[in-house]
Amino acid sequence: MDKNIIFHFYGQVLTAFSIMFFPPVFYAVFEMRSLPAIFSFSITGIFALVFGMIFLYLGRNHRKKLPVTESAFSILTIYPIVAIFGAIPFILSGRFSVTNSFLETVSNFTSAGLSLIPANAPYIFRIWQSLQMWYGSLIFLVMLVTILPEVGGNFGIALSLRRGQNFSPMFGQMREFAGRMVKIYAGLTGAGFLLFKAAGLNFWDSLLMAMRCISTGGGDFFPERNNFYVEYAAAATMFLACGNFLLYFRTIHSIIPPFSQIREILPNDPKAFLIELKREFLAAVKLFFKDSEVKTLAAVMFICTGFVFFSVLMKGFVTDGNIALRYALFHVISFMSTSGISLAEIETAHDFDRFLIFLTAIIGGSIGSISGGLKIMRILILLKFTKTEIKKTLHPQMFTAIRVNKIPVPPDTIGRILGFFFLSAVTLFICAGILSIDANTSFSESVAMVTACLTNVGNLPGICGAENFLQLSIFGKIFCMFVLIIGRVEIFALLIVVAGLKNLRGRRLGW
Repeated sequence: MDKNIIFHFYGQVLTAFSIMFFPPVFYAVFEMRSLPAIFSFSITGIFALVFGMIFLYLGRNHRKKLPVTESAFSILTIYPIVAIFGAIPFILSGRFSVTNSFLETVSNFTSAGLSLIPANAPYIFRIWQSLQMWYGSLIFLVMLVTILPEVGGNFGIALSLRRGQNFSPMFGQMREFAGRMVKIYAGLTGAGFLLFKAAGLNFWDSLLMAMRCISTGGGDFFPERNNFYVEYAAAATMFLACGNFLLYFRTIHSIIPPFSQIREILPNDPKAFLIELKREFLAAVKLFFKDSEVKTLAAVMFICTGFVFFSVLMKGFVTDGNIALRYALFHVISFMSTSGISLAEIETAHDFDRFLIFLTAIIGGSIGSISGGLKIMRILILLKFTKTEIKKTLHPQMFTAIRVNKIPVPPDTIGRILGFFFLSAVTLFICAGILSIDANTSFSESVAMVTACLTNVGNLPGICGAENFLQLSIFGKIFCMFVLIIGRVEIFALLIVVAGLKNLRGRRLGW
């Protein structure tokens, strides 16, 4: 295994992570005026920067191509490494135990949003929690377009990249992909911030809510719960988060022409330029809404929202139609994006409503998104595969091909997606069995908590929440951290690492 590549990856992530310490330090200096807070965040940020530079130095002679085993090992281990630095401010505050600090931090970086922070904790910890959620999802988004296609391309991820995108494991092109996604992610965060500001929130609350919603971190922080403007702003931002970021880039890139073209055409013929811009805009919008995954995502949201809407009205849970629609739409989008933000009333909702919301959390968003869950693309392929198999049973001589957005899906990809679903179910029950060893939890609670970790939705209403994780022993909490990471990077990364290490050991022993 090439350690230089792994060290280089660690160095880049930690160096960028050191920038995340500026907002809490700024808040501690100008808002709190607290020397302990200034010291804890400043010194931890310096440590992150120093270790990042050390890793970059150790990995300075890395190869230009990223192999599969090193890719899988990097994505599997990066979250524990950044969690070490992210947990230090929680530990230094004296308000959190070491285990709870690490569980909170791993939950934030994997966008599960368990929110173990007490309600009376200083506001700066909410800022730090939101920054961890935002940066953790940024790490995942960058890996989604750089490392994950190399590791799990045949599990459906490559289908998202093939829509006008060409993935390469070479570092130069990977940096180009990463730069594109950072711009899209930052732009959508800014759009969410403006929505929350327009809804009436102050600067810090708007920033925190934008970071939590676009990162699908969620949690229990939600200012002004009875303000429907804030609810719609959150729903819109979370909807963007469960969309395909690669499709976002392709659409924006199609609409906005290169700067050189603007400079040449606009001064000479502004009218022709505007006509061409309008034509490109309409073509890009049409392409976006013709996408199979977008249509399926919208259809699932529409159907689930309709069921929850009529359910809460029929059962008398909500009597006002407008409130019922807000309630249904908000929670379906929230849990389908795996943000897990819920209004207080959902805990007393009917079992059918909670089941639908639980189902949306398992489904998740687009395969090119930062949401958790099984992903719409994979479910869509399996539905098409089932339909095809039924036709082939009725007409054995029929030749059929499964296509998504007019792109043929290779048979080996379908087989691996089937294997992925089977492997996910096996992982769920094995992890639930291991967690049930903890004396503080039953098997049913273990199944609920493992499901929450694997789907990266720490709060599943009526099933489990932060209080369930707090009652675990040290073993249970450490194991949940492991499951959270597996749920974020998906199980095949772990299997590739195990297989790679086994082959490496075999070569050393001469097998």
